[in-house]
Amino acid sequence: MTGESPKGTFVLTSEPQRLAGLRDWLRLELARHRVEQREQFGLQVAVGEICSNSIRHAYNSLGGKPIHVSVRGTDDRLIIEVRDFGRKFDPHSYRPPDLDAVPEGGIGLHLARQFVDELTFDVTEEQGTRWTLVKYRPGRTSGSRPA
Repeated sequence: MTGESPKGTFVLTSEPQRLAGLRDWLRLELARHRVEQREQFGLQVAVGEICSNSIRHAYNSLGGKPIHVSVRGTDDRLIIEVRDFGRKFDPHSYRPPDLDAVPEGGIGLHLARQFVDELTFDVTEEQGTRWTLVKYRPGRTSGSRPA
């Protein structure tokens, strides 16, 4: 099961090879929201890393499980949500990578944070994790009007 559902939402299943379809859809969706091309790359990396983590950690690399990705925009920001229905993210077990050594893990979340202005997660649903990635429009910041 892979493809677009309601406008602005893409559903993929938890196989790594499905990430290519997500990237294609996300590129078009970001262009539709008038995201500058140089920002598109970073957002694709960030979303790809979160989805890869969902595949690997939430679903233990078990295929066929749903991951929903949605994009919506406002005047001052773009909001991307990634929702899985597997094992919830446990912030207490996350260890940031040691960037002075060759990291063995934790690099995906670190990378995602480099390309967005805000990255939050919600584990209050019965199952899974909802990740919210926020990128402010050029000249905008948290709660601001145009610069």
